[in-house]
Amino acid sequence: MAEIRVPKLNTNDEAYVLLEWLVADGARVRGDEVVASVETSKTVEELVSEHDGVLTHLVPAGADCAPGQPIARVAVAHDAVASPSASAPAPVSALPSGVPLITAPAQALIDELGIDPARVRALPVKVVRRADVERLGASDSSTARASVPYPAAPPAQAPAEAPAPRAAATASGEGPPGTGLRALSGNQRAVGRTVSLSHRTIPAAYAAIKVDVGRATAAARDLTRRLRKLVGLPDLLIAAVARLHEDFPLCFATLLDESTAAVPDSPHVAVTIDLGTGLYVPVIRDAHRKGVEEIAGELAGFRRLAQHGGFRQEQLDGGNIVVTLHHDPDIVMAVPIVFPGQACAVALTSPQREGERTVAVVGLAYDHRLVNGRDAVLFLQALKEALEMAP
Repeated sequence: MAEIRVPKLNTNDEAYVLLEWLVADGARVRGDEVVASVETSKTVEELVSEHDGVLTHLVPAGADCAPGQPIARVAVAHDAVASPSASAPAPVSALPSGVPLITAPAQALIDELGIDPARVRALPVKVVRRADVERLGASDSSTARASVPYPAAPPAQAPAEAPAPRAAATASGEGPPGTGLRALSGNQRAVGRTVSLSHRTIPAAYAAIKVDVGRATAAARDLTRRLRKLVGLPDLLIAAVARLHEDFPLCFATLLDESTAAVPDSPHVAVTIDLGTGLYVPVIRDAHRKGVEEIAGELAGFRRLAQHGGFRQEQLDGGNIVVTLHHDPDIVMAVPIVFPGQACAVALTSPQREGERTVAVVGLAYDHRLVNGRDAVLFLQALKEALEMAP
């Protein structure tokens, strides 16, 4: 009898969520076959079986699981376990060619939203997961909203990757009268744990500076034309942040104890990306050695991965400073959290017209144990100069 255990996937998480089983309980499984997906605060990872045999679930889908915990057993051939009954769900290999496997959570959402099965079968995936169905539903919602002229107010956006609303609360006391319950997704619960840890453990301060970004946005447009690759203000900001590593090393440091900080040799700039499918924070490594063109290419690749899924854990680990992007129009200030293990978070808001100028606010949240207010102001002034003097 072999066990499938949850590996250590993310150093910031004490527990993950077993998102779904891809092989049914009691079904045969092949060695190296993906059997389950586990959601961390940063990504979704697939777990595989290392043995051929019969799979037995030990943890239900949707439950929390800890690193090292066994979530399934595989009865290998020498265990002399009987074959699964004919009534057991068929593994992927038993499905007709070209027909994707639809997981149980995905099928439940298909039925709830009334999505045409033909559209589901047309998806370019071998396994249809709940997230795939959510994207189809979001596409339908966007089309419907586009056909309604002059809405009275913008529709409320559901939390990223949130499951469908539960039934309204009843007299059982589950919620206040006249309200319904909505279960937070595993991704959002993990984000909540990170935010809570940050607020509990990091004495953060915040400063912001107004930047004339007219020259920087013009430079970005010129680079887009010359390189035939989309370049934006975020790419210029990431490059500017990385170049400040040598002059402001403590802004990239990790506090080890009350008297010691670990200062990294290179700036690895993490960037927040949220396209409605969940919050991801991938890392541009050794960003000080990369030009704006290379940074723009990496960031574009990250956006594609955020839209369709597929981040590898190594793409999300190792950041020592974060840039948070707030593109929505009319956003004039955003106060990011300082991620545990980091010292600073830089926020970029949407550019606004101010008279003859185009301005944006660049903010810095910082761990006051490592960075003092004067250094934070100098850091922001250096960013302002870099953006306002962009070629």
